[in-house]
Amino acid sequence: MPFAATAAAGLFSAGDAHAAKPQILESDHVLGFPTAPITIIEYASLTCGHCGNFHKFTFGDLKKNYVDSGKAKFVYRHFPLDRFAFIAAILSECTNDDSAFFEMIGTLFEQQEEWTRADDPALALIEIGEKNGIALEEFVTCLTNQELVDGIASESLIGSTQFGVDSTPTLFIQGEKYERDRSFEAMDSYLKTLA
Repeated sequence: MPFAATAAAGLFSAGDAHAAKPQILESDHVLGFPTAPITIIEYASLTCGHCGNFHKFTFGDLKKNYVDSGKAKFVYRHFPLDRFAFIAAILSECTNDDSAFFEMIGTLFEQQEEWTRADDPALALIEIGEKNGIALEEFVTCLTNQELVDGIASESLIGSTQFGVDSTPTLFIQGEKYERDRSFEAMDSYLKTLA
């Protein structure tokens, strides 16, 4: 399993906690070339409609124009806002590698309206897992993996207490919180100033 509980050590850049900027960690899920000059970090909740919209309407163009071209690398971090977002985060961590992780995140956002509004969202997540190669037994093993559960909780807590994450999605570009429009056009315009 690629995800492990993250210690607070090593999360900070030089300076005090108020100047802390998120850095890429060994436990992070990273999409793109490690040497890409721009780093984009997203804190998101899998039940968050705004996160779903970002992944449906912006992320594809961002990936095509920046990640796939080697201009940027993209890091996804969990910030579950409710119980089912936490369960969905665990499902995403049940994958074998970063490629499968990002495919699962994409599937969960694409099908967000269906599974979050199901009579039993947990059952809907089990079905999504099974359709994507994660058997029920494997999912149950992940759900009861305390290190995995603690890792997701820790990632969220550190985002909140150290980096000021208080809503989703929260984006950091080059360590700075990005608080502008999240349309691809607006992000493209901003990212071009960093090249």
